[in-house]
Amino acid sequence: MEQINDLETTLLNGLIEKYPTLKSHLPFLKVKNREITKVGMTVNFEYTNTEEELNFEDINALFSGGENIEIKGLKEGLGYVIDVTDGQILYIEFTTYGENWNGKFGDYKIVKE
Repeated sequence: MEQINDLETTLLNGLIEKYPTLKSHLPFLKVKNREITKVGMTVNFEYTNTEEELNFEDINALFSGGENIEIKGLKEGLGYVIDVTDGQILYIEFTTYGENWNGKFGDYKIVKE
């Protein structure tokens, strides 16, 4: 398992603004894997809590804060969605707008549209 990086944390905090009950999930959320495609990446999460009782409310959403993530080397940047199913944060899917991408963030800037 890998740690959640700064960009992923920032995007998850945007999710929490809309669904505050998910804040208690963050300490137990780890990156299961990062699957890179030519035009995007899926960051799959898993929960590490074996003893803690988390509140999995009936939240089913594909969340995006409407931001664009500008990255050097991509003309149009990245979009993203966060999948929450049955109250569990499952993944973040990053997508380019048709450009090939190596999955590296480097320096990035989040721009509200």
